[in-house]
Amino acid sequence: MVDTTITDSNADMFETPGQLLRLQREKQGLSAQEIAKQIHLDIKIIEAIENDNSEVMPSAIYVRGYLRSYAKIVGADADKVIELYNADSPPAVPEILPEVKTHSQVSSNDKPVKAFTYLITLGLVLLLLIWYQSNFVVDNRVENKQINTDTSINGVDIRYEVINHPDSWQTPVSDTAEETTSNISEPSEQTNTDGLQLYGEQTINTTPLNIEDDNLSSPVTGQGPDTIEMNVTADSWVEIRDALNNRIFHDLANAGEKHNLRGTAPFSVLLGFSKGVTVNFNGKLFDVESHSKNGVARFILSK
Repeated sequence: MVDTTITDSNADMFETPGQLLRLQREKQGLSAQEIAKQIHLDIKIIEAIENDNSEVMPSAIYVRGYLRSYAKIVGADADKVIELYNADSPPAVPEILPEVKTHSQVSSNDKPVKAFTYLITLGLVLLLLIWYQSNFVVDNRVENKQINTDTSINGVDIRYEVINHPDSWQTPVSDTAEETTSNISEPSEQTNTDGLQLYGEQTINTTPLNIEDDNLSSPVTGQGPDTIEMNVTADSWVEIRDALNNRIFHDLANAGEKHNLRGTAPFSVLLGFSKGVTVNFNGKLFDVESHSKNGVARFILSK
């Protein structure tokens, strides 16, 4: 095999690196296109190197790299090629690169970022409050308007029956007295052994009233072992039912009135205006306000 590498003595015959590389390429049987493909360069750059055309070639610092790569492919002395290039070209001047300022990354701890975040958060909170007020507060007002009708207040039925109570106290007539009255046929004036004085067809009870507590400011109504005392300081609708679901009070209690009721516990009590009524059950004050809601109180008085 014949060594086609150009020796130093033969290299002296060439004056330019382009001539040396072209001759060596031709000896290797390679085309300029193959050299360009291996170095990954445009064919025009390879032709400019071989023709020593500096106007077409890029900066000298890049050309020296191209010459070394070209020399290695064709088997030429790379140092000799660079030496020929330096002799015909100006010395390599370090390329001055422009100063590149690095962009500072924005951090979440920066004051502008914090301020912008706070503004966005505040805006979202305000939008949430406006949405809540428009969807819930308005609906509640509409519901309240619908609830407060002529027959109800805040959902509590205030319909009642007007009961005309007598102006003076009347003792309940017992079944025995009624039977005695019904058996009287003579319209004569007489007094029986039960203390009933008869005048014609009318029967008058002459027996003294049996009131257990003479100090009560108002008469006692109803019968039973348990007592309810009500002091009314403001007008309030009152409804009370006993253990048998009988109404023992169902009326409008006016301010200044006192009511003393008897019956059998447990009692179901409704006060239309709870702050206007004080309740004592079996002689003990009952806490009405703890059972009050929207001014209306419902509770059970049990033994």
